[in-house]
Amino acid sequence: MRLLQRAMVAFALLASAVLATVGPAAADTVDPASAPPTRVISYNVCGASSCQSQLDLATWTAKVKAQALAWDADALMLQELCFTQWTSLRDALADAGYTAVWGFATKTGGCGHWGGTDNGFGLGVFVKAPAVDRYTANLTTPGPEPRPVLCARGPVDGRTTLVCNVHLDQKITPDNGSAEALAHADTWAAGLPVIFGGDFNAGTEPAYDPMLDPVRQGLPGTGPFIEADENDQDFFTPACRDAGVTACHSGEPTVASGKKFDHVFLNTRDFHAVRADALEPEPEGTAPLSDHKLLRAAAYPTLPPGDLTGDGKADLLAVKDDGSLRLYAGTGGGALAGMRQIGASGWAGAAVSHRGDWTGDGREDVLARIGDDLWVYPNTGNGELGTRVAMGGRPTGWSNGGALPLAAGDVDGDGLPDVLARSTTGLWLHRGGPAVDGKPTFAPRAAVKIGGPEWAGYDVVLPGDVTGDGRADVWSRDRATGEIKRHVSQGAALLAADPAPLTGGPLTVADRRLAVSAGDVTGDGLPDLWTTRTAGTAENLEFLPGTATGLGTPATIGTGGWQWLTALG
Repeated sequence: MRLLQRAMVAFALLASAVLATVGPAAADTVDPASAPPTRVISYNVCGASSCQSQLDLATWTAKVKAQALAWDADALMLQELCFTQWTSLRDALADAGYTAVWGFATKTGGCGHWGGTDNGFGLGVFVKAPAVDRYTANLTTPGPEPRPVLCARGPVDGRTTLVCNVHLDQKITPDNGSAEALAHADTWAAGLPVIFGGDFNAGTEPAYDPMLDPVRQGLPGTGPFIEADENDQDFFTPACRDAGVTACHSGEPTVASGKKFDHVFLNTRDFHAVRADALEPEPEGTAPLSDHKLLRAAAYPTLPPGDLTGDGKADLLAVKDDGSLRLYAGTGGGALAGMRQIGASGWAGAAVSHRGDWTGDGREDVLARIGDDLWVYPNTGNGELGTRVAMGGRPTGWSNGGALPLAAGDVDGDGLPDVLARSTTGLWLHRGGPAVDGKPTFAPRAAVKIGGPEWAGYDVVLPGDVTGDGRADVWSRDRATGEIKRHVSQGAALLAADPAPLTGGPLTVADRRLAVSAGDVTGDGLPDLWTTRTAGTAENLEFLPGTATGLGTPATIGTGGWQWLTALG
C-alpha cells in the first residue's frame, strides 16, 4: 500500500465529525501515515454480553468501518461478534474491497440487541482482497461453548497470506488451546506467511504468559512468531528494562483491568520491524465501544530474496550487449528457466540489481543505473516491469567517480531498502525512505561512507542478511586477486577493517568475469552465488552453493553464450 494514499485516507477519516472515532493517543501511538505497510486489527467487540455497545447497528458499523479505513487495515480479526454485526460490517466494507468470512461458535440471546433473526455468535475475519479461501475448525474444549479457529487465505499486500483469528479458552489446559489452534494454521498455511491474532485470554502475568509459548516457538512449517508490540518499551516490565533487552513479553494492556488478553503474532520468516498500539475508539468521557481495546498492528513484509516472479524462488537478471534486458526465472536449487526478454532496448551499459520493495506494494523492484541516471522499475508481480520512475531525491549524477549503485536490501536495519554505491572514494550507503504514492525515496540524510577507497578495486556482491541480525551484509571481490571476503553490516557505521575471507576461492575476474548473489537460493540458510565461467572463447554460467565457511563446488547451469552479457543482477 502506498503511504501517501494511507495518509490521505487517515486524515480524511479522522477529520470527519461522524466517523472520526479514534480516541486520545496513547504514549506509543503508531502514526497511520507512516506505519509499516502490512496492517491488521484485532478487536474483541463484546457483541453479546453486558459489556456490549449500546449503539444502534448502523452507528456501530460506521465506527468500526472508520477504524479499519483510518488504519488502512489489510485484515480485521473480530471476536465475540454477533452474526448480524458480521453481515452489517461485511456489507459496509465490501465497497472498500474487503471480503469477509464467518466462524460460528454458538447462539445467544444477547445478540438480539442488534436485530435480525439469527442469534449466531462467533468470529469474523475481513481481508482487503477480492476473494479468500475460508478454513475453520473447533478446538477440543471441556467447556460447553465451541471455540473455533477461523482463517482466511488470500492476498495481503501482494502476498498470499493466511490470516487466523481465535478466541481461546482458559479451560483448555495447559495452553488455552494455542498449540492446537496453531497446528490448524500450520496445515492450512502450507508454508505461506501467517498472521495469527485474537483474544488469547492469556497475557503478561507470569501465570499466563507461558500459555503463548507454542505460538512464539511456532512449528516447522510456520517457523517462530514475533508479537507485534513486544518491542514497545513504553510498556516493558521493570525486569525487561533492567536487563536492557529489545523485546519483552509485555505490551500495552487491552482490557480495563490492565491485563493484556489481545495479541497479534506474525511469523518471523515473513515479517519484521513490527509495531502495535491499543486504543479505545470512543472519545474520552463517553461509553466505550467494548470492554476491550482495539489492537492495531503493523509490520514490514520480509520478501523472498531475489524473487521477481512471485513464486518464492530467486531470479536472475542479465543485460546483453545489444541493450536488451533478460530475465532468467529461478526454478529452485540454483537452476534457471530459459531466457525471457523483459526489455527490448535502452539497457546498454546498465547496472541492474533487485533487492527490496521500493514502491511500497510488497513486491521486489528493479534498480537500474542507465547512463548517469538511477531508475526504479516497479515489479508487476510476474517478472514484467512497470513504467520506470526516477529514484527519489537524487535521480542523476550516479556515474560520477565511477559510481556503481546497487540495491542492497536493508543494510541499516530500519525495515527499508537501501542503496550501496561503490566509487573511487569508497563504499557509500544511501539510506532508503518509505515509498510515497508508489514512488521511491531516500531518507532525508546525507549518504554515509561505510568503506574506504580500497573499495574502488572491489566488486560489490550482496548476499543479504547472512548473520540473522536483520541487516543486509556485504561481500567484496578483490578484482586483482579474486579473493572474496565477508563484511558484516554495522548498520550505518563503517564496516569492520578485518573482514573474514570466504573459502572456495579465489574467483578471479579473468576466469569468472561476472558474479552476483541473490542470497540463499537453495533454502539451506546459506547465501549462494552465480558467476560466468570462461570456457575457451565462450562463457558458461555456474552456480556456487554456499557453505558454512564460503562457497562449495560449482555446477554448470548455462552452457555457452554468456560472453555476450555485460552485467548480472
